[in-house]
Amino acid sequence: MLHLRFNMPLILMMLYGSILIFIVLIFRSLFRNKLPKFVFPLLWGAILLRLLIPFSLSSPLSLKIPILAVPQFSLMEAELNAVSEDTPADLVVGTSYDQNVEKNAISEDTPIDLVVETSYGKNSEKIAVAYDTNAVETISEIGVSYSPSRLLYTLLPFIYIAGIFITASALFLQKYRCQKRLRNALFVENNETINTFLRELGMGHILVFTNDETASPLVCGLMNPKIYLPTRMCFDNTQLLQHILCHETMHIRHKDNYIKFVMLIALCLNWFNPLVWIMAKCLSADLEAACDEAVLRFYHDEEAKKQYAMSLLTMAISQNRSSLLYSAFSKTEVEKRIQNILQYKKASFLVVILSVCLVLSGSIASATAGQAPFENYLTAFCGSASCRWGVKANLTRDIALGKNAGKRAETIIFDAMRADTTNDPEILEKQIKNALSNEFRVEKSAFTLDIILNLDQETLFEEYASWGLAQEKEKNRLLYNGEPVRTYSDKMLGRYQSQPEGTVDIAVVRDRLGFITNISAFHKGDMEFDRRTNTLNTWNVSTTTDVLLKEDSQ
Repeated sequence: MLHLRFNMPLILMMLYGSILIFIVLIFRSLFRNKLPKFVFPLLWGAILLRLLIPFSLSSPLSLKIPILAVPQFSLMEAELNAVSEDTPADLVVGTSYDQNVEKNAISEDTPIDLVVETSYGKNSEKIAVAYDTNAVETISEIGVSYSPSRLLYTLLPFIYIAGIFITASALFLQKYRCQKRLRNALFVENNETINTFLRELGMGHILVFTNDETASPLVCGLMNPKIYLPTRMCFDNTQLLQHILCHETMHIRHKDNYIKFVMLIALCLNWFNPLVWIMAKCLSADLEAACDEAVLRFYHDEEAKKQYAMSLLTMAISQNRSSLLYSAFSKTEVEKRIQNILQYKKASFLVVILSVCLVLSGSIASATAGQAPFENYLTAFCGSASCRWGVKANLTRDIALGKNAGKRAETIIFDAMRADTTNDPEILEKQIKNALSNEFRVEKSAFTLDIILNLDQETLFEEYASWGLAQEKEKNRLLYNGEPVRTYSDKMLGRYQSQPEGTVDIAVVRDRLGFITNISAFHKGDMEFDRRTNTLNTWNVSTTTDVLLKEDSQ
């Protein structure tokens, strides 16, 4: 199932386009002389569409959206820094999935001044930080200062727009100078050789001009393309004249000037990207090679190869001139072009079919490989008394699932949990994904499930009691074998709790089915406990929480 939207952010268009350019450059270096020449201009054309049109076509081939590192700064960050550096904070964390536990842990006894959302692996959690209100007053007096990175982030749009303007101005100036040289061109009206040959090619409507300042033949114009020939050229050389006209009319047939115009737009928008400039150079060379190949198909015989190569060598010019603006019979990689001409062999039917398949697959990959940011939410957290596990479903790609998709998915999840007798999260995940795939008729990989242990308070503390872990309700804290707990984590349950005082740090270890197998304890006086104390005192709140959870999971 495909889903088309026109909401691709510019930065993702640039990123996906750059990846595709890099892939095609590698492919081109390996197979440039083994495939028909029309293949690469078509592949470049597909990439140009990716760079310029903000479409997002979601498919099973779509890549995950990359996490872009964007500098952010807010008052919340200033408050967090103030809390972690100067204020001894009481930190209480409850899982966002188990709302009752979260409310009990935070709202009853703990003054909540700031709530920060963080995530650890698949489990999204909320951290409530309680701190002295004087710290907030101090922060409000200090205010928020702008860092150099923040200033740079503010200036980036202006730098980008200035780059577009400078690049466009430089290209426009170059185009203006070229057109100024073509103003004095003379219309070739009575040359019977030119008129007859153009009619034979079916291009009798094309006008041909000569110009003193034109160094080599070229095609100019989008809506009404014209061919310009240098005055110094020998018009009595019929064969040379036919080769030039055939080559230039191939540019017109292939709409190469339209392609180059689109390429110029891509260059202006991606002026900072060296890969796009490399693509522009390769595209110009590939367009010339494709026209050479088309000319050789027109002449057929072996002798024509040598004659066409000689014509190409005759018109090669000594000075370098940009081929980004016009389609020209010029010096662009003349040596390589002559080698390709002399080595030219008509592609077999099988090679042509494979080339067409390559272009189609490349175009599909270009269109569907990347997707725009989307809302991946599908269902709320689903918990049932009949199952030890709770499930939340999300989407891995942008997709339309029809009306009431969330409710339909929640019904499927609850039905699977009621029918499950194994309490095995892996089996439950497979059953739910199969059911979702059948219901919405999409691939199973379109869904991702967050499966965490879901136990009510009574069942949970019955399990804890058998391992020496109990709750002291008067002080709203945990005790482990009678010792007050400072930090406690139950990763599979999605819980973490920290108190300012305590003599033991514990981590609950569970097996794959969610049953407790061990409790790791670090007592006051142990080296590990002291090291954690130093970490708690040195690092900020969010970093410490992340580190301790990772350590406990190990």
